[in-house]
Amino acid sequence: MMYSTRIPILYSHKRVAQCMSQITPCRRGQTLVEILIVASIMAILGALSVDLLRPSAEEKIQGAVRMFAQDVEWARGATLTNPDDPASIRLREDQTGWMVSRNSTPTVAMVSSDGASMSRVMGTGMSEAAQGVRLVSSNTSQRQVEFDPFGGVKTTPASIAVFLPDSTSKCTITFDSVTGAMKLNW
Repeated sequence: MMYSTRIPILYSHKRVAQCMSQITPCRRGQTLVEILIVASIMAILGALSVDLLRPSAEEKIQGAVRMFAQDVEWARGATLTNPDDPASIRLREDQTGWMVSRNSTPTVAMVSSDGASMSRVMGTGMSEAAQGVRLVSSNTSQRQVEFDPFGGVKTTPASIAVFLPDSTSKCTITFDSVTGAMKLNW
């Protein structure tokens, strides 16, 4: 059997304070040099992270294609609910976006159920991250995608190119005339 005995050691507060001050000197703040070093490190890291937060060319194009696909489905649904007045996607002449409108009012953008205008301009509003993206029809005289009463595509350009002028990334959109399905070619 092993017995342990503890011997109480009593120190006064004064003695503990003296011992601690000998081990580590007491400092009350940071020096100016230390503060400047930390500030410069934070500034360098902040400058480096700015580029990481910006979307790349591919991400901008992907975002624009996703928004376009969403609006195509919305227009198809609007056509199916009101087949007497089909909806169309009309590309803007300046190549910066599109608008969803009824064929009876081709120059007026439709309004979604949440009250938002169905007009998209790359770089503004919801599409702010897609700044600079262009949409170009392969046929300059045909810049609209019109749906038939059954959800298929009635008229469409042969293809729509989605790209950034200063990038090699590009997505080409085509439509199946029977089903109206979008085909993406990256």
